[in-house]
Amino acid sequence: MKKLSMITLALVFTCASAFAQDPVTKYLEGRFDGSEDGAAFVKKGSRSIGIKGGFRSFNASGDESTNTGYALLSMLNIGNGQLKVWNVSPSIQYFLSNDLSLGASLDYTGYAVNTDIRLDLRDIVNSSSESLNVTLSNRSIQHHALGLSLVMRKYVPLFGSKHVAVFAEGRLQTSYGGTNNRPLDAKDYNRERVSGVFSVALKAGGGLAIKLKNNNAITVSVPLFGVGYSYTNQEKTTTYMQESTDASGATVKVPVTEKSRSHMSDFQASRSLDLLGLQFGFVRFIEPKRR
Repeated sequence: MKKLSMITLALVFTCASAFAQDPVTKYLEGRFDGSEDGAAFVKKGSRSIGIKGGFRSFNASGDESTNTGYALLSMLNIGNGQLKVWNVSPSIQYFLSNDLSLGASLDYTGYAVNTDIRLDLRDIVNSSSESLNVTLSNRSIQHHALGLSLVMRKYVPLFGSKHVAVFAEGRLQTSYGGTNNRPLDAKDYNRERVSGVFSVALKAGGGLAIKLKNNNAITVSVPLFGVGYSYTNQEKTTTYMQESTDASGATVKVPVTEKSRSHMSDFQASRSLDLLGLQFGFVRFIEPKRR
């Protein structure tokens, strides 16, 4: 009996020792690199350089012979539509204290839309009049914007881990961009709108960071809340062909261009968990030199 107890005790110690040396356990406990001091995800005085970005694409198509398309809200039919949205933000940050950083990022965003949209209001007003079926001509819309952000981020290690953490992020962002809206196929008639947009926004988000070897990390972040103000200066250019008589008396068509300007300001607040706005990033942490 005594011999059996000794064997059982030896097995328990062997299993416990093996579990303690398990790589997954060591990783989660922050001992992957052999150090066990402190529970900070990133130490005070460290710096980080990184980049994050996102991309999403939307495509819809319909049957042109029956004048039907993908329907939104039972009234917006998208005959043929393509939407692409992208963003990329390189950044640099300094850690004021353990797991708390302050830094700046350069933000580039853009989108491109090519679409044929039909707005059908007949079901809304219970009418069969074809005049309520409005078709918008094929349009190409392109937008590009460049901005600068002041960013503060707080990491919270999961279960005291030095390699897995969640984070909360606040961002004060300013940007200026341009939007070009023109027909896809303009033969005798062309309407083009060029807009310059200035915006300032305060945004909040969160995410997950996973450290790899050599102080490199991958991140996944998602926007949660934001308030913003934008001012748009729009110039509308209308070009059409007008019949005229040349010196020989022949009738010819000459282009005539008309321009007009308009302005719009907008304030908005949003609170949503935009899973379609997921951004993936890569960060390298540079620890302070030991004296």
